[in-house]
Amino acid sequence: MERLYITNAQLVLPDQIIPRGTVVVQGGRIAAIAKGKLASRCARGINARGYFLSPGFIDLHIHGDIAAISRREIAGGTTSFLATLHPGAPKALLNNIRQTQAALAELKGARCLGIRLEGPFLNRDFCGALPRKLLRAPDIEEAQRIIQAARGSLKILILAPELKGTLRLIRLLNRHNIVSSIGHTGATYAQTETAIGAGATHATHTFNRMRAFDHCDPGALGAVLTDERVSCEVIADGIHVHPVALRLLLACKGLNQVMLVTDSTAAQKYPAKKRAGLVFRLKKGTLYGTALKLNQALKNAVKFLDITLPEAVRLVTLNPAKVLKIDRRKGSLAVGKDADLVIFDKNFNVQLTLVEGKVVYVRNSRVYWRKAGPAHTLKWT
Repeated sequence: MERLYITNAQLVLPDQIIPRGTVVVQGGRIAAIAKGKLASRCARGINARGYFLSPGFIDLHIHGDIAAISRREIAGGTTSFLATLHPGAPKALLNNIRQTQAALAELKGARCLGIRLEGPFLNRDFCGALPRKLLRAPDIEEAQRIIQAARGSLKILILAPELKGTLRLIRLLNRHNIVSSIGHTGATYAQTETAIGAGATHATHTFNRMRAFDHCDPGALGAVLTDERVSCEVIADGIHVHPVALRLLLACKGLNQVMLVTDSTAAQKYPAKKRAGLVFRLKKGTLYGTALKLNQALKNAVKFLDITLPEAVRLVTLNPAKVLKIDRRKGSLAVGKDADLVIFDKNFNVQLTLVEGKVVYVRNSRVYWRKAGPAHTLKWT
């Protein structure tokens, strides 16, 4: 089986940068990592030209047609994602789940790791841009039908702890290894802690669509910020969440419990929305997701949080992989892991993206193949 050598790269590990390194890819996985140059005369290779090489980015929260997401997001370094589905009437939601599940294996760019449901079991008073009339209290029989329709592909379900039946729902999700994520909620601190005790372990777009924090009534936000059992995702576009709030989140949770998401709706054709910079808004001005890519979120993290590049990269690689419990095969540069790789420059512009060892995106001709002779411009289809 032929090996691919990626040379002359700054390798971004979880705790350091190797200034001049080589990664060897074989059979869709990382076969070797070394300092210096390893490529042999007859080996196929990519010259990274001194750019950074990191694990592929993982987006836990993104909306739209999954084929469009798969094509679009590789330019931002995303190599895998969860398809986030909006709430729907019971039959329509089941059909949407089945259609999405059936299309997972057909993607040729970024891989879809499964499905995430944003509703329907959410608080109508904190619906945001979600259709209010389609939100409802948990129904265990409906939840069982959802799980059955997903056929193992449902990875995260967002819920509001204050709704009747939520604790039973969390226990059901736990039995099927589905992450219960707290979001779109007006829960009290006590209600949220009870949900966490039942097995909720994640917080959806922290700060957004949660009851505002009050020193006498900390609510769900107070619980997720201070309970070490909960990991917190956040939209790092500088608009959904102020940079000071980002720093507060990191100070409360630490580097291991925070992950960046885009909550992008750029690949979603409906409802009618207007783009304003990196965000979309509905007619009444309500925020409706972003046009953010994860390389831009990564850049913002370095800028806003004053952390090192390896620390920031963990927020879009290893940490989300741990939420999904796939960190043994994705999320860091390590021998044996999937060769989901991103080459990017000092301005966080993605130059090249590989998914399971296959080149799926090239920004320009400054990255070259080399195969037993003079280098020539990389071409792919």
